[in-house]
Amino acid sequence: MRKWRKILRVAGKFALWIVAVLVAYALVGTILSLIPVGGSAEPGGDVVVYLMRSDVHTDIVVPTRTERIDWSTVVPPGDTSDKVAREYLAFGWGSQDFYLNVPEWSDLTPGVAIKAISGTGGTALHTTYKNEPTVGAKCRRLSLSSAQYDALVQYILASGKRSELGAFMRIDHKGYNQSDAFYEGTGRYSPVFTCNTWANSALKVCGQKGCLWTFLPHPIFWKYPLENQ
Repeated sequence: MRKWRKILRVAGKFALWIVAVLVAYALVGTILSLIPVGGSAEPGGDVVVYLMRSDVHTDIVVPTRTERIDWSTVVPPGDTSDKVAREYLAFGWGSQDFYLNVPEWSDLTPGVAIKAISGTGGTALHTTYKNEPTVGAKCRRLSLSSAQYDALVQYILASGKRSELGAFMRIDHKGYNQSDAFYEGTGRYSPVFTCNTWANSALKVCGQKGCLWTFLPHPIFWKYPLENQ
């Protein structure tokens, strides 16, 4: 009986420790996400990009072809099921295990969650060819100068592994729909650097408004009120 009481006490302390860590993480994340950073005095330019989000994830959406870069040479349309290069291309970055094995929240397992949080499973870029997005509750429009867009291009290119020919290295996966594909990512996913942290950093790199730090998509969008669009 004493042995079981001791085990229960230890388990209880461990559970309280886990709860305390999660509460602290959420609290710190909330505070830091409310602190705005970035934003450039440089006037916006002619390159239109978009922010798109789901309830848990943020994508950076760029024009497929500009004078700066033709993304179809880096993300070949032939890698998608419908093999069509539309007007815009969405980029997201995150845990490879999470991306490939959790298309829906109902597919999430403790093993996948632990592997993603630990950062031991590698990372991936998720790309989706799109028609021009429509501004709304989950979409914002940004205008970038040539220099700002160049910085964003360099950031995205550095986020994926590339072949000798310059194309991203595709992961053998059927994708979520007819227009998307997965590629080998660079960097390490962790509770400190999540998919939304990646998108937030992309904005700051190209002189746009962002959060001091965030692991959620909503605080990013708070920096871009819909009524200002």
